[in-house]
Amino acid sequence: MSAQVPSLSHTSRQDQSGVMPRSHAEEQSTKLPRTRYSHVQLLLFIGILTAAYTLNPQLEIRFMLTCVSALFALLLVRLVFTSQQAEPVRNSVQRHAPQPQAESAASMQRRTPNLSGMWVKDKAASDSMEPTMKLMQVNRLIRTAVKLVKGIELRQTGNSFEMIVLSGILWFKIKEQYPLTGEVRQFKRRDLRKGLHRGTTEKLPDGAVCITLEWDEPLGGVGTDVFYIPAPGILYVDSTILMQGQTIKYRTIYNKQ
Repeated sequence: MSAQVPSLSHTSRQDQSGVMPRSHAEEQSTKLPRTRYSHVQLLLFIGILTAAYTLNPQLEIRFMLTCVSALFALLLVRLVFTSQQAEPVRNSVQRHAPQPQAESAASMQRRTPNLSGMWVKDKAASDSMEPTMKLMQVNRLIRTAVKLVKGIELRQTGNSFEMIVLSGILWFKIKEQYPLTGEVRQFKRRDLRKGLHRGTTEKLPDGAVCITLEWDEPLGGVGTDVFYIPAPGILYVDSTILMQGQTIKYRTIYNKQ
């Protein structure tokens, strides 16, 4: 579950320095006069040279080219000087501009190379699994067992990934170990119905680990579990279930023990 950031109205937005940000129209209004002024200077100078040459055709071309070169050199120096003055202003705006801290932190933390450890389920922060269990048509006994899950233990090495569900009920055990090479492995169905599911595991480029499952009838379907760390000491498991033409997504959150 992602936190929603309250939106601010245009009249109430301020940066951290307490200064109201300038609108795009205001910035344009400050830039246009300078640009137009430079253009007017250039056109005026060219007009003077043209008039001088018209009045005096004997005026040397070399002198006119020298004047034009001097004008362009002057404009170039002015352009460099103006950009040097604007650079501190841009740096100041960048320092005071609000940064997407939550998103960037999550992106960086997801690159954690190893997920091993004991993880305790945060039931209050996690999404409800009731819609998933209803779709899978599990009985009350299984639902109770799922609600009593305390957490998971993950064991990740360079070429394998193992998940062990920690439950307060002895008979409710889920233990799966997959190679990170994408080879198929079979384990007991997680809804504890007869039969096996087929699963593969891969390590994603950002360091997350994805388990992909597929199981046959009765109530066949496919699903994925993506394990990653959005912040130190916190584990997210984003699950997706596709059954009977319906798709359900939910997130389970764990804290490292």
